[in-house]
Formats: sequence, C-alpha cells, structure tokens
Amino acid sequence: MTRTFCTLFDKNYLVQGVALHASLRRHARDFRLYALCMDQAAFAMLERMRSDTLIPLSVEELVTPEVDAVRARTTHGQFCWVCQPLVCEHLLDRSGVDSVTYLESDSMFFSDPEALFEELGERSVSLVPHNYSSEFDNTETAGRFCVQFNAFRNDRRARAVLADWKQSCFRYDRSAPRAYPGQTCLDDWPARFEGVAVIQHRGAGVAPWNVRGYRLDAGNPPRVEGMPVVFYHYHQYGRLRSGHHELGSYPLTPGIIDAFYRPYALAIEKARRDVRAIDPSFVHRREYPDHGTFLDLVRQFSVPRANDYLEVVKRKLRGRYNVFPDSYFSSREDG
Repeated sequence: MTRTFCTLFDKNYLVQGVALHASLRRHARDFRLYALCMDQAAFAMLERMRSDTLIPLSVEELVTPEVDAVRARTTHGQFCWVCQPLVCEHLLDRSGVDSVTYLESDSMFFSDPEALFEELGERSVSLVPHNYSSEFDNTETAGRFCVQFNAFRNDRRARAVLADWKQSCFRYDRSAPRAYPGQTCLDDWPARFEGVAVIQHRGAGVAPWNVRGYRLDAGNPPRVEGMPVVFYHYHQYGRLRSGHHELGSYPLTPGIIDAFYRPYALAIEKARRDVRAIDPSFVHRREYPDHGTFLDLVRQFSVPRANDYLEVVKRKLRGRYNVFPDSYFSSREDG
C-alpha cells in the first residue's frame, strides 16, 4: 500500500523538507511525499530535483477568493498554518487516495511510521499529543495536541474534521499573533467527531518540550520509555548567520543532542549538498541573527542589542543555550 504524506515549506525550510523526505526513504515503505511550496523558489527547486517520491505543489493551486482574503490578513507564517488543512483536502479531492497524512517539515523519522498507522486502525483521523513534560506544559496556549502527524482517510468522518480544521485556521489574523486557533481546535476533536484516534505511541512526536520527561535509551533507533522513536520534531532549529546551529531555547542534555540533533545536523548538511549540487546559488535556510558579545554591545550600544544580549545571558544561566558549530557534529560523525 502506498502511503500518501504531505508537508509544506518555503525556500527557507526547503533543506529541512528534503531531509524529512530522505528520512522517509530510509524508514518508510512505499510512499509519496507531496510538498506544498509556499513560494516560487521552493517550487522551482523541487521541480529541478525530479523525484518520484517528493512531489511539488504550488500554493497558488489552493488559492480561491476566500483563501486569498485570508492570506491578505495573515502573516506569512500564519498563512502556512492556514494551508495545512487545505493541502490535505486538495490531495483527497484531486488524487482520490485512501488517506493523506500531514507532517511538519522540521521533523525527521528514526523508524518506520507504519507503527502509527497500525495504531490508527480503522479509525479516520489521527492526533499526536504534545506530551509536554511538566516543566514545559503549554496546553493553555498551544493545546493538548500538536499538528505533526495528522492522518485523514478519504471518508465522511475525516472530511467533517478537515472542514472544522479549515474554518478554525481561517480565524488566523496578524492582529492576534499569539492566538493559535488552528492548533487549539484539535483539543475538541476526540469528543466532537467520530473515528478520531489519539496516538499513544511515545515515540511519535518526540520534541524538545517532552524529551526531558522521558527515559532515553541511545541506540539505532533511540528509544523513549522503551519504545523506538518514530520521529522527532525539531521545533526552533535553525542556523545563525555565522553558520552555527541553533537548536532552540529548551534545555537539552548532551545525550539528547547526540541522539537527535547530531544525526539531524548531518542530515541537514547532506540535504544542503544535494540541493546545491543542482543549484550552487541556493543558499536559503531558516536563519537567526548572530548572538553578539558583550564587547559588541559596548562598541555599538542600543536597547534592542542590549535586550538580545541579556536574553543570551539568561539562556546560558538557565542551561538553555544550545548553539554549536559544524565541527561539533562532524567530529562525532563516526562515533
């Protein structure tokens, strides 16, 4: 059975999307990953890559007058969230597949996702909880469930859920940047709709907000609570302008970094090389400003620079400064 997955990204997340695809090729069975390209640069690159299993879609294919009105009142990031249910609906309508599963492009698989489909069984929709560790519980703002492995069958029950998700996502607005209606609406699905499966597999959606709450066993694949990790969600990952890897502001132990972020950094580098083998001028990536030093602040003082510097100091004091050069990961490539 061919599994149909979808994701979305713009040019700045394209390399991460390519790394996601490569991880599916390593661990999944027969599949296709459709990528909704949020800008022309991403679409043109995937067209040039000519993969049978990484298939580009242009965001313009989804735009109706109603969707265009939503795009006009949302930020770029919010509009990406708006498009999550739209691309699922589009594929169910256009391709006639039995099901489609939405994935986040900043994820990577460590083992076969078939274990999650087995848990879904005959039900129509899957939800993966955030599974927050107690110190990072953000249920009130971001909801109980995370948009990261959402399967929808091509049936009446899943279509009802998708319609609800779409209407919730249409409430995004740049005037409310801290509201996440397309995320928090998932909380009600198990009670409101038939056929919704809440995935219990602890290896689904391991992420910086929950990994410290698990018993971690290093291995290939790594395990949490004795269960193989299916995929890790690399929330906040990016690169500084200097090229250093920014792993995000959650506290991460050396064991977590070696188990999850080392293979990801290497996968990202391979994806980058693959992309640039096709177009050496493609340098786009999710990028953060460099973290200035105290001497930089003294030389060129401003209130924003001071605030940025203090934030770095706070992260270091709290054990949340996770910035590493390429050499940290490449030097451990062979063990």
